[in-house]
Amino acid sequence: MTEPTIGGADHGRGAAGHTRGADRHAHGPDDHDRGGTDPARGSLDRDHHHELGPPAPPAFGSTLRRLRERRGISRERLAFGAGVSASYITRMERGDRVRPTEQVLSAVVRYLDRVATLTTDEFRHLHDLAALGQHGPPYGHATLTDAMAANLEVHLPHPAAYLDRQLNVLAANAAHLRTFPGLSEQGNFLRWILIDDLARHILVDWAHELRRAVATLRGLLAMDGGESIDDTRLLTEFGRFEPFRRIWTGEHRTLTGAPTRMRLRDAVSGAPYTLLWQILRDQTASMGPGQPVFIVGLPTASQHEDRTVGP
Repeated sequence: MTEPTIGGADHGRGAAGHTRGADRHAHGPDDHDRGGTDPARGSLDRDHHHELGPPAPPAFGSTLRRLRERRGISRERLAFGAGVSASYITRMERGDRVRPTEQVLSAVVRYLDRVATLTTDEFRHLHDLAALGQHGPPYGHATLTDAMAANLEVHLPHPAAYLDRQLNVLAANAAHLRTFPGLSEQGNFLRWILIDDLARHILVDWAHELRRAVATLRGLLAMDGGESIDDTRLLTEFGRFEPFRRIWTGEHRTLTGAPTRMRLRDAVSGAPYTLLWQILRDQTASMGPGQPVFIVGLPTASQHEDRTVGP
C-alpha cells in the first residue's frame, strides 16, 4: 500500500481507560492534544456539513480540472499545449469523456508537468483514474477464501489482515486484533479513527494517520473500479466529519506503494512501539478488481522500542 494501517478487535482496554459511551461521537478537537499544526483539526460534528452534500468520489475529470486550475492555466491553453481541442478538454473535465487515449493522456500530463512539476502521487493518481473502465470488470465484492484465512495464521506473531477497497476489515489474525482494539466494532478503519477514543490512544500521531488513511482510501477507489453507490454512501457518512471532509477536499494525496512506518501504543501498557506495514502479494487470492488487499505489520528492528505484537 500502501498506507495500510488497518486492524481488528476489541481487546485489552485496561490502562487505556477510555469510556465508550454514546457521548464519544460528539467530542471536539480539544478533547486530545494532537500537537503541532494539524490540518485535521476541527469539530467531529457529523451534522455540520449536511448542506454541502457528500464529498465526491475520485474522478478523472475533477482531478484534471484541479491540476489545471492550480497551475493557473485555461482549458484553451492546456488544449493548445497538449495538441487537442478545447472542447475535448471540457468534455474530459465534465466527465463526458472518461477514456482519454494513451497519446492524449501523455500529452496532457507532459504539459501540466512542464508548467509545474507533477508529484509522483498526482502522476499515478491521474493515470489510475484515466484507466477506469478500460481494464477488467467492475470491482464487485471482495471475497475471503479458506486459504486466505489460513494465510493470516501463518504470519503470526505479526499482525496481518485482509481489507477491501473501502478499508473495511474482512478478517484479521489475533495479533492484529490486539494491535487495534475496538476496530471490530466499527468494521472500517476510517470510521474507527474518526469516532473511537481508543484510536487517539493507540495511534501516536492521530492526525497523521488520519491523513494517511484518507490518502489510502482515495487511491484504492481510484485504482479499483471507480464510483459506486456504496462509495457514495461511505463518503456521505465520512463527509459529516469535518476533519475527513477537509482532508478529502483539500489535500488530494493518494497512497504510495512503499512500506509504511506506524508509531503505536500498546493498548494495555501504553508503551510505544513501531511497526512497518507492507502489502504482500497473496498467492492464494486473485489480484483482480475487488479482491482483498493483504497487509502485514513487521517490527522495524531499528529502535529499542520496536517489537512484534504476539503472545
